[in-house]
Amino acid sequence: MNKGMTMTEIDSIAGPLRVLLHEREIIARCELLLRTYDIVRSAKLSDQERRELVETVGERIAPGIFASIMSKEPIFPDLPKVDTYTQIDGRIFHFSHIKKYSKQDFKKAADLLLASLPELKIILQQCLVDGLTAFMNEAGYSISAQSPQELTFSAAKRMVKAFVVTSAKSLDINRYSPEMGIDYIVLVPSSETLEPFVQFFQENGQAAEDKGLNIWIMNLEKGTIDPFVGYTTDLDIYNQFTNPRLAEMVRINWSRGRSQ
Repeated sequence: MNKGMTMTEIDSIAGPLRVLLHEREIIARCELLLRTYDIVRSAKLSDQERRELVETVGERIAPGIFASIMSKEPIFPDLPKVDTYTQIDGRIFHFSHIKKYSKQDFKKAADLLLASLPELKIILQQCLVDGLTAFMNEAGYSISAQSPQELTFSAAKRMVKAFVVTSAKSLDINRYSPEMGIDYIVLVPSSETLEPFVQFFQENGQAAEDKGLNIWIMNLEKGTIDPFVGYTTDLDIYNQFTNPRLAEMVRINWSRGRSQ
């Protein structure tokens, strides 16, 4: 993101963000991130607006806008500030340091998040599908079949079956039975802590690899995808990873604890 830059108002994005931040003065980081993705996805951007956004926040528009909201210089003027944070029940909540909030205000914010979780899960699933589709397209693959949680991609002499799971905690490797000649990929989102990934790796990492599963992680705050378990032999996919050696580093560092 080009720091210090503001841009012409884009009502289809700035408007809903402004309404959201006025209505939810204390908002969970995860919800603000997902709502930003949803607002960007729903916006009917003109080519010029898209170019302006890319020039200002980068190719990954939703993560770039989210980063600008978290900064002291958001790209859209007059957005309510969320410049400090606290933790409630293990989740990060953002709010303005200027206004004083009571314990009841924070409890209400936590309750609102809980009530929003079913809707946010649907948004998250769509974010994962969109992110994976864009990633695979860049690697030279196209969708040949799709259902809500399963996608089939094909490229020259290669086929990939991909699945999206909205939490590492709900990832069950027994649901997948890889077939010979088809790469099997499971995409999960990153989380605010490493704990669910450490637990999964310690309990199921080797079994997942033995089955031939590739488990990838999407970092929604950055809009990037990286390998967590397993290895791809497709250089076109390998070159799309931001940190292609992540799975190798996970195996080296986290296997030590598993063997003790």
